[in-house]
Amino acid sequence: MSSADELAEAELAEAVTRARQKAEVALEAAQAAQRSAARSVEQSAASHDRTADSYEEAAERDKRRSDEYREHAAVHRQYAQDDRDMAKQLLRMAESDSTKN
Repeated sequence: MSSADELAEAELAEAVTRARQKAEVALEAAQAAQRSAARSVEQSAASHDRTADSYEEAAERDKRRSDEYREHAAVHRQYAQDDRDMAKQLLRMAESDSTKN
């Protein structure tokens, strides 16, 4: 192998190493973003639960509109559950990405 070929091979190996390092950094950033999004969605779920609690309390105080308030509470409970499911999915995605390395 000529010295030019050896140089080209070394440069290629270095480029591959740099590309691999960039990919690892990008993967770590994506995992961090997924974990951050999961935390935000979990906070959203907690907010929906608090809203549902408020509607349920209103239903207890105002018997005339209790059905309406309970419907609103149920909707917010479902939003909260959807958010919790999404947060779990985001965390699973972040974890599965880390096992592929």
